[in-house]
Amino acid sequence: MRMKRTRSYIVLGMVLLLSSGLLIHGGWADEWDILSFVSEKGGDSPVILMNTQGAILERLTTDPGKPSNFAWSPNGRSIAYDSWQGGNYDIYVMDVAANTHRQLTFDGNKDLGPAWSPNGKWIAFVSDRAGDRTIYRMDVNGENVKQLINKKDCRKPAWSPDSQWIAFAAEHTLFVMDAGGRRLRELTWATRFSECSWSPDGKQIAFISSAANGGTEVFSIDINGKNRHQLTWSDQPVLIWDPVWSPSGKWIAYIVGQIPFEGAWANQIMTNGVVSVVNTTDGAGGKPIEATRGLPKQSLQWVPKQLLSVSASAEKQITLWSRLKQSENTAK
Repeated sequence: MRMKRTRSYIVLGMVLLLSSGLLIHGGWADEWDILSFVSEKGGDSPVILMNTQGAILERLTTDPGKPSNFAWSPNGRSIAYDSWQGGNYDIYVMDVAANTHRQLTFDGNKDLGPAWSPNGKWIAFVSDRAGDRTIYRMDVNGENVKQLINKKDCRKPAWSPDSQWIAFAAEHTLFVMDAGGRRLRELTWATRFSECSWSPDGKQIAFISSAANGGTEVFSIDINGKNRHQLTWSDQPVLIWDPVWSPSGKWIAYIVGQIPFEGAWANQIMTNGVVSVVNTTDGAGGKPIEATRGLPKQSLQWVPKQLLSVSASAEKQITLWSRLKQSENTAK
């Protein structure tokens, strides 16, 4: 157990060192410039921590099974994730430092898409335990499960920064409701939608919808349902998913894949997954910047700033800089 903890602290220290360095040569990087996502590389679908140059910092292997979606706890110490095991999806929590795993749901139906509230009190998720895929909420220990809404075909929910509201896409529409499932409001249509995310100031929501070129693009809208803007403009039809707002509010990162052939919408076939970012400060988007290619599968997340607050000793720094150099060479 001590060896596992030591290894985790080394990893966290490396992330801290990288964070300061990338402000110089990353070009577009904010102060929180570490991204994470589920990957299929290696066959075990690990959660990858990656800098903005595409260098892999660490692979966090979940257990059991292979996750589809995950969410960081606000303090950066844990990850909630869904995983296929025994013919069913359930939700688990991983202690990052201890590398221990605990199952939270045992319902026997598919429980997917966990989203950790910023106040640390709840995990919202999607489940078909009532027959249709809709949204539930539970305490972080798995107790007090509550169905929040009756909408069908819900996608992964997104918490507002103050934990008072939940945004989600369902039935080709983007909705907002309060944390108790009340005060439901329709914001906008969102055909061919995927997950959404709140801006750090809580005033806007980023989401995916169909575009005129036949693909999907990133859009934003104010929480009152006004000022819908398209933020990305692809040269050819692409599939885009998992838009996530950076902690500074300046960038939206997302995963994009080419549509390999006509009619691919039927099977949602995506190839050559790429993490890209787009500037949001001018309100109309801009030219996307590619961060990495061929690694991401889904569930893109910015690593919480609390995870970057671990100091490394002088002895560890030598090891960390050595691993940093190796990661940079691998990414080239």
